[in-house]
Amino acid sequence: MTSLSFKKWLPGILFLSAQVINTLYELMQDTRTISWAPHTTQVFYRIDAFENGVTWDQQAVEARYGLAQTHWEAHAPGNIRRLVNSVEAQASAHPDSVRISYRRNGAPEQTYLWKASR
Repeated sequence: MTSLSFKKWLPGILFLSAQVINTLYELMQDTRTISWAPHTTQVFYRIDAFENGVTWDQQAVEARYGLAQTHWEAHAPGNIRRLVNSVEAQASAHPDSVRISYRRNGAPEQTYLWKASR
C-alpha cells in the first residue's frame, strides 16, 4: 500500500523538484526560461556612452537605447547587454564606447564595456 501511495505522489514531487532546481540554477546564471518564479532577479544598472572622452547626457542615452539611464530591470543583466549590442549593430553613428555598470540581486557591481570598432 505504501508503494502505491508513493507512486501517486511521484509525478508531483518530480515536477516540483525540477522547478526548484531550475529556479536555483537561474539565480546563478544570466538566463530566463519558463519557471514558476520568473522575476527572481533584480538588476540595478547605469548606462553611460562616451564620444571623444565626453559622456553623453541622460536624454541622449535614453533616446538611443529606449531605457532609463539609471534604473532597475527585472530580468537577466544579459538583456541590457544584448539591447546595447543590437542598437549599436543597427545604428549608423556610434559612440566610442558604452559602459554598463550593474549589480544583480545586490551582488558586487560588475561592468560591461562595448567599444566601437573603427
